Amino acid sequence: MALEQFADSCQLPLDQIQPLQVQTFLNGLKGRPFRTKAGTLMYPPASPATYNLKRLALQQFFQWACERGYCHPPLPTQAIRAARLPARLPKDMDRLMLQRVLHRSELHSRRYAALVRVLLECGLRAQELLDLTLQDFQPGPEGAILEVRSGKGSKPRAVAVGSSLTELLQEYISLDRGPCGPTDPLFVSLSRCPAYQGKPLTYDGLRHIILKLTLPEPGQQTPHQFRHSFATLLLDKGIAPEHIQHLLGHTTAAMTMRYTQRANLRAAIARSREFLDQGLI
Repeated sequence: MALEQFADSCQLPLDQIQPLQVQTFLNGLKGRPFRTKAGTLMYPPASPATYNLKRLALQQFFQWACERGYCHPPLPTQAIRAARLPARLPKDMDRLMLQRVLHRSELHSRRYAALVRVLLECGLRAQELLDLTLQDFQPGPEGAILEVRSGKGSKPRAVAVGSSLTELLQEYISLDRGPCGPTDPLFVSLSRCPAYQGKPLTYDGLRHIILKLTLPEPGQQTPHQFRHSFATLLLDKGIAPEHIQHLLGHTTAAMTMRYTQRANLRAAIARSREFLDQGLI
């Protein structure tokens, strides 16, 4: 589609096309039309995501054409930058949904409950959870911790484990995990397929568990949303963003501030609802 649209807008031979023609085409992209109240058909500018997709298609085409001698470097797409995408606020789960999911996990098994609660109460990324070994869970007189050794950017960190989750993990390890050594994975696959049985739990396996537990809920939930919920709940409890940054393993404060925006938005909605319920006038 992008190539057809570009060919219609630019009638030049391939070896004569310059960045100006490509940029003009991209700048002229239109989004889905809509009709105003007056009945006029309007064509808004294309979204940054659409712009980037069309740019990528043209870039790949010109690379292909250059490899076959139809045009020569520098490519007309080389100097054209991608559009900046708007930052998206993290998508978390509300408290009632979390309570329902936790309840379902507890009804199913200690293993399911442990998986969900480690994601939620420790704020781990999915891969960080999958990489946990028995020795990474370290109970102690001052409270248990989880050593996260496979953090993003190879940044290890330690996170606290609450007393209730500590008790659950100890029961899971002693009663359900089976014989294992300190370097064995904390969570393994229980798949009926021999190729996966007893091997470390995979992301697909974890996602399948989360989908099963969240199936009755609206939308499609992912393991990462528990991490978003962890950060938002800590902010709601008044934990300082710089402390949350360390718990999440973020490299910059800006990454954590996204959750502050989300928390502020929710607080503003709740506050405005109070006034609306009372009546503005």
